Amino acid sequence: MPTTFGREILGREVVDESGDKLGHMADFRLDTDTGSIVALLVSIKSDIDPTMLPWPTVDGLLSVPVEEVAGVGATVQLAR
Repeated sequence: MPTTFGREILGREVVDESGDKLGHMADFRLDTDTGSIVALLVSIKSDIDPTMLPWPTVDGLLSVPVEEVAGVGATVQLAR
């Protein structure tokens, strides 16, 4: 089931609290001890400067802590 869920959310649009598009869900990081998702890896839009965002980039992908996610539906909604 978790693998199926992971495949379902990959590629979904990621939006901020205002509904502005940040990019697309490219991958996620797991805690290897618990199996819990700890961060979403987002491929950000080309016109967004990642240095202006509050999260680090990892291998060119924005690493958004899972605590920053307000909800997952048709899009991944961030809390800020």
